Amino acid sequence: MILHVDESWILEVAERAGHRDPAADDYGVPIAAVARHRGELLDTPVYDGTFSRAAALVHTLGRCRWLERSNLTVACAVAVMYLEASNIPVNPTREQLTALAHELNNPCCTVDRIASFLRTWKP
Repeated sequence: MILHVDESWILEVAERAGHRDPAADDYGVPIAAVARHRGELLDTPVYDGTFSRAAALVHTLGRCRWLERSNLTVACAVAVMYLEASNIPVNPTREQLTALAHELNNPCCTVDRIASFLRTWKP
């Protein structure tokens, strides 16, 4: 199953996970995240597989500032909710979520590295 989310789904996750963060500073970031995880080149998905699509969402939402305070929190929440909506049960520990947040702050952060982190979340 290939799950594609839209901007309203991301904004709903942000509202739930953002803990009273004011409105988004830049709505272009969730729009870009949606386009990125759906990306195709010559009718072939750019991000093949659920973990790669989740990582593309997380990378864009976590690396590009679009919320005043909650970028990393929302990016981690998007990862959990996207994987669960894709029928991949996950239960990341606080340490795993912290590690993902640190990776998102790493200038060498890539979608492949994030996907590797997300794969470790499977129980």
